[in-house]
Parts: sequence; structure tokens; C-alpha cells
Amino acid sequence: MIDLLDRRTDLDVLGALADAIHPLAEGDTFAIEHTAIALDANVFLRLSGHPKSADIIDYLGSRHSAPLILPGQAVQEFWNNQLQAVDTVSSSLKKKFDGLKTDFARVDSNFGPYASEIGDLLEQFSSEHGHVYDEATVRKTEALFEVLQKRALVPYVSRQCFREIADQRKRTKTPPGFKDEGDGDFFIWVDMLAGLLQAQQNGKEFARVVLVSQDKKTDWSRAGKAHPVLVAEVKSLVRVPFEIWTTDQLAQEIGGAVM
Repeated sequence: MIDLLDRRTDLDVLGALADAIHPLAEGDTFAIEHTAIALDANVFLRLSGHPKSADIIDYLGSRHSAPLILPGQAVQEFWNNQLQAVDTVSSSLKKKFDGLKTDFARVDSNFGPYASEIGDLLEQFSSEHGHVYDEATVRKTEALFEVLQKRALVPYVSRQCFREIADQRKRTKTPPGFKDEGDGDFFIWVDMLAGLLQAQQNGKEFARVVLVSQDKKTDWSRAGKAHPVLVAEVKSLVRVPFEIWTTDQLAQEIGGAVM
């Protein structure tokens, strides 16, 4: 894998670019059951809050036979960013209070002190209980964790071994990750590639790879098309096509598969 990432092996980037820009090109269709699915950190963080989260979690836990990959980098980013990404009880209350303040002002400006006092109490509540989630979010998150613990590969490559490659790829604007200051996106990618290799070595079969991500930066995709370099790297490594889906696309594909 190091040879691939460091360009010591052949890579058909031109072919991938031609496929990406051809407006009429249509790829082969593959059943989702034969698709290796990897979850980006931003999807792992927010999946429990998606309207179709129950259907997605049920499918991944009971019907999906191809590899399910959760990059190790995504696990640590869940903890690092959880409070910013997932609504807690206090953040939900704050949203409702913002509307309440507008109502106070609309009725009578003399109600302003009441709004201020309530706001101070909410700030105090947030500082003391800002980590507490509503019961529905907790249940969905627990269900997701249970499925991932049973079904997912959680690959974690050596950071030291890939440190210089990460630096050179960023300097040459090689995706993913050159739009970010850190190397988190790069290690999401490398952990995913390691998981795909591990799955193949364990005898798992899959006809396509999909990374489910909400990241809209061009170092990942543009107009729904994965960056050609990423497509070429997956093709070279495991000999199958690569796509990037949003969570909505994943839900739609699952809905079609279970009908």
C-alpha cells in the first residue's frame, strides 16, 4: 500500500479522469449487498440523527454481507467532535430559547429582563450538563455502536510509517486532505484502504467500494463524482470501482434494496 500511495506502482489516473469528466458515461450497476461500505468521520458522528437512521442501522446490522469499514481515525474524531456535531439536551433547549426570545421581544420590550435571566440559567445548565444527550439520540447511537462492534472492520495504520507520505501528498495537493490543515482526512483514507486489503485477505468479496461522506470539499469529490486520483488508487489496490455517497444516497440505496 505504501508503494501505491508513494507512486512506486502504476496508476491509471488519466483513465479515471476521462471517466469522471465524460458527461454521458454510465458505470456498471452493483447491488448494495456487494458493495464494501466505509463511513467517514462526519457520517459516523451524525448518522444517529438522520431521519432514516433506524433503517440504515438495521440494514447494516442484519442484511449487509459485504465489508463494513469504520476507519480508526473516525473513531477518535467521534470523541473529539461529538459535542459540536450532535445535538445535546442543552443545545436543543438553546434553539428553542432563541425562538422564545423573539416571542418576548415581539410581545413587549419590557419582557427583556426575563429573557436575559432565562439565558443565564441556560448557560449555567450547559456548562454543567452540556454532555447529556436526549434519550432518542442515545438509543440510536447505542444501536449504531452495537452494529459496528459486531460487523465493522476498524483498521488503524501506523501513523509514523505514513507521516512523510502524508506531508508530500499535501505539498503536491494529492487528495484527500490538502484542503485541511491536519492529516485527518488522509488517515481516514489510508485506514479505509487498509481495511479493504484486510477484507480481501480474509476472503471477503465485493464488487464496488463506497465511502459515505458529507464532506463537500473538492479534494474528495465534485458534483457527486469522486476525485479521479481516489478512484484510481482504489482500482489499483483492490481492482473495483470507487464512489462517494452522501448519507441520503445510502438511505435511498438501502430503501431500494429492501423493497
